[in-house]
Amino acid sequence: MDDNKKQKRVINTSVVLSFVVSIFAVFSLAMFGIVSNQDTNVSYAALNPDTDTTVKLYQITKGAGGEYGVHGYIGGDLVEDTFIPYYAADAEGKNPVFCVEANDPAAVGSDHNKEDVTIDDYGLLYLLNNSFANGKKITPATGDKADLVESWVTQTAIWLYLRSEDPTSPNYMEQDRVDALESVTSLKYTNRTFGSEEETLLTATDGKTINELYIQPLIKAAKSAAQGLYQITVNKKSDDIGISEDKKFYYSDTITVVVDATDLESYDISLSGIEGAELVDGNGKVITSLVNVPVKEFQVRIPADKVTDKVQKLEVTAIGHFKSLTGYYYSTENEDEQRIVSVIGKNIVESDSTEIEFVKTPDTGMNTAQTIYFIGLIVLLCGVGIVYANAKPVQVK
Repeated sequence: MDDNKKQKRVINTSVVLSFVVSIFAVFSLAMFGIVSNQDTNVSYAALNPDTDTTVKLYQITKGAGGEYGVHGYIGGDLVEDTFIPYYAADAEGKNPVFCVEANDPAAVGSDHNKEDVTIDDYGLLYLLNNSFANGKKITPATGDKADLVESWVTQTAIWLYLRSEDPTSPNYMEQDRVDALESVTSLKYTNRTFGSEEETLLTATDGKTINELYIQPLIKAAKSAAQGLYQITVNKKSDDIGISEDKKFYYSDTITVVVDATDLESYDISLSGIEGAELVDGNGKVITSLVNVPVKEFQVRIPADKVTDKVQKLEVTAIGHFKSLTGYYYSTENEDEQRIVSVIGKNIVESDSTEIEFVKTPDTGMNTAQTIYFIGLIVLLCGVGIVYANAKPVQVK
């Protein structure tokens, strides 16, 4: 294509630089009653796949006196099929672990080996990282059995989340058990083997269920986190370029970095393609460091002597640094036994870029006012000529 066809229309620099700098915003997910955050410093309570390659599963609440644990109730009535034992990766119960296949039996006492495949469901990873699986409190339960409540709620959240994502999977729970777990209004501690006096550990309020108050908000946040993951985009308002009043610099139109994720730590900017390119903010002030850029809206400025008659392309790239999570499955040699899961923090880098074309603007040697005056003068002279021609008498021969 001819170079002259690639030239962009010139816009006034004062218009370009009038855009106000946006304040960098940090978005947080509404957790509605969940005491948690997107901190990826995994606590002692979680399996660490970097060091724990083989773990043994223990049922803490099972002993010579029978099988103890938490049951769900509606008022004073026991809801069948809501018993969830407390499992851990150590005999003391300090490392609670959770299963992902509700229909398979737990392999208590068996070694579980870390699988090579990582968990690719970020919603599940988020849920694990923001629950008792990572030592974070979800409910207001207190006392020496509060951990049993947190374990029950976390395991139920995992199963209900997985069921909602893929209700046809044979590994996830049937609808009747989903209905049972969703209907519970209180949690009580009892001996399932011999029967015992129930101890109420948690009761829902405001006519709601345990699921509505504590589990669904966590699942909703997990789904939102999965949808908004690692999205960073560089947008340019237009392809226009402008030149400064003193003709020393060319400017791009406004460039905006859009981040659609809650776990952005920082972003950097890189410029390539034209020597001397630099960023300026909405006030025309040069951004001296391209690392951890403090604004999300800016222009690119090029020294006029670096711009030629031929089109040059400059690339603007935003490099986002995100907090992230990774996790692994642990399984036994028997594929019919439940797999357990882990989560750990990590960092991830994503980027996006856009191109801007710069080309020297023809220099007419006149400013805008002079140009208007010159055009007006030509129009005036043409008008006088036309009037004179029409008024001149026609000579009769």
